[in-house]
Amino acid sequence: MNSLSSNVTLKETAYQFIKKNIVEGKWDGGTFLSENLLCEQLNMSKTPIRSALDRLEMMGLVKQFPKQGVVVSEVSLQKILQIYELRKALEAYAVKRLTGKLGDGFFEQMDENICLQEALIEKEDIAEYVQMDRQFHMMIINGMENEEYAAAMTRIQDQFLLAVRTTFLKNKQRLAGSIEEHRQIRHALAGNDPELTERLMIEHIEYVKQIML
Repeated sequence: MNSLSSNVTLKETAYQFIKKNIVEGKWDGGTFLSENLLCEQLNMSKTPIRSALDRLEMMGLVKQFPKQGVVVSEVSLQKILQIYELRKALEAYAVKRLTGKLGDGFFEQMDENICLQEALIEKEDIAEYVQMDRQFHMMIINGMENEEYAAAMTRIQDQFLLAVRTTFLKNKQRLAGSIEEHRQIRHALAGNDPELTERLMIEHIEYVKQIML
């Protein structure tokens, strides 16, 4: 591996490590992140660490303060609601466009995802369920086969996961309701009523938003 490829790999490794700890709630909003400690944990220099932090700051997950350090961003209620509104617009449009147009392969993957969701609910593994929830919704967005559309959704997904995780921690009973709504959306996507699929998606997203209020 040449030095350029190695450097890119280190940057990505640092980025994924820091992001995972933030999104899964191991580092809450307001947590101070020491560059030196991150270097020790990841066994790498400050260069890829700083590159990862710059990227995370652009996403709104951390804030860097000159000569002071790095702090995990607090996600305000207003920010969460803004994320939900954007997500609702993106996904409602997507399911309406995709209803009745997806192949067997898509539904096989979606059914597998829902089975994994069921197993995680039984174990009350919220962290992993949140990841499966993300995968479910990204499958729909990716079904659009539009790189710019997928990129727009990806940019908000990590902040959105923080909100989803908070929702399920506040109300574990919501897990059962969430997966049932996923099943309804899946079956509507296989049907021929775009307005029904759109309504189900909007109601699914609106329900979670209301819990945050």
